[in-house]
Amino acid sequence: MSAYEALVKNVLTSTLDAQAGDDAIVETWDHGLPIARAFIYQLRELGAHPMLLLESEELFWRGVESLSEEKLGKVGDHEWAAIEKSKEYIFIPGPADFLRIWNNRAKFAAATAYNEEWYRRAKQYRLKAARITLGYATQQRARAFKVSHAAWQRMLLAASTVDFRQLKEKAGKVASMMQNGSVKITDPNGTDLNLRLASRSPFQDDCIVDADDLDHGRNVANIPGGDVLACPDETFVEGKVVFDRPAQFMGKWVGRVGLDFRNGLLTNYRAGLNADLLKVAYEKATGEKNKIAAVGIGVNPKAKRGFLQDSIVSGVVTVGIGGNDDIGGANKTDFYFAGVLTKATLTVDGNVLVENGKLKV
Repeated sequence: MSAYEALVKNVLTSTLDAQAGDDAIVETWDHGLPIARAFIYQLRELGAHPMLLLESEELFWRGVESLSEEKLGKVGDHEWAAIEKSKEYIFIPGPADFLRIWNNRAKFAAATAYNEEWYRRAKQYRLKAARITLGYATQQRARAFKVSHAAWQRMLLAASTVDFRQLKEKAGKVASMMQNGSVKITDPNGTDLNLRLASRSPFQDDCIVDADDLDHGRNVANIPGGDVLACPDETFVEGKVVFDRPAQFMGKWVGRVGLDFRNGLLTNYRAGLNADLLKVAYEKATGEKNKIAAVGIGVNPKAKRGFLQDSIVSGVVTVGIGGNDDIGGANKTDFYFAGVLTKATLTVDGNVLVENGKLKV
């Protein structure tokens, strides 16, 4: 338990503000049981009442690969009732063997078809939830993306033990500067992009779920989190961006991606590594896939780039295209792609927020 104790206490105390007497649910897959046990123990020590929900990897894939879609993705009234009565929800995600998703995409979608209803009910019930992304750092994913499993886990644990109150304060300062004005992003790699903010409140992934988050339906915090994502004016973008880190896309790295914009629209895109994945997904998509969707800044001082959470690293700049209606934007499409810049300079109306990859706020 000692490996997860600091993370668990930080989540229960700061993220969820769990109290004695609270009913709480801890959901996990097999590989996340050590983390789940740490949460169960600390909840009991706090005087709360935890319930453990376990998804068996073996049984899940057996069902996906052998049952009809009509028998998958069902949630009973007893589980909905438990969610309605709970104050807190901790989720250690899976499956561990994520590569099987891409071999069973239709059936996997059927098996997880309850997700939209779960989030709807969680918002309705004002459920405070934490998604422990350490659950994504499995040996299978580490092998697939060619990263050190042990180093990835160490990074996520460290980034999960920052002072969440300070992180929220810093994210708030960044968000206040990303509501209005003209954004310019430059980088020595050739990036020169101009955007315009649209008087929208940026989405703060700041590791805390408070009353204001519940009022606005932002009831699930990623742990670790640490970025601020704004929806700019979708009708205005000029220039080009060249991402200097590969992006996780369709279960693989897509790298050396460049995007060109003119008159508010994407006019050209290119990639080196796994370019076919990006091409197939973009050409298959419908809707406003060729518009700017998001611009973000990382604020987590203990997160490190080189894994699968580059966007939360302090000073990293994110640019996304495609759908953004889930974070308050106007683009409706089934396509979304985002990449990062680790050495960029970002200004708003000439005020420097990021300089050469360093957060200046």
